[in-house]
Amino acid sequence: MKTDLYQAAISLVSQYGEEAQTIAMLRAAEYAANLDTEQWLYWEEIIKVLENIDTNKSLDG
Repeated sequence: MKTDLYQAAISLVSQYGEEAQTIAMLRAAEYAANLDTEQWLYWEEIIKVLENIDTNKSLDG
């Protein structure tokens, strides 16, 4: 599952760049509003992965 989350996060970064985390937050909020707990929690995990990527200085290019 962790690989799936990481791949989703990388895909968001590829598509949206610096706005990837914002997009993930919007998707999480959408699922939360629709009471889709499973998808909401999935997107919350993606947000955590994006935060980790953002703070990991060894990944800077």
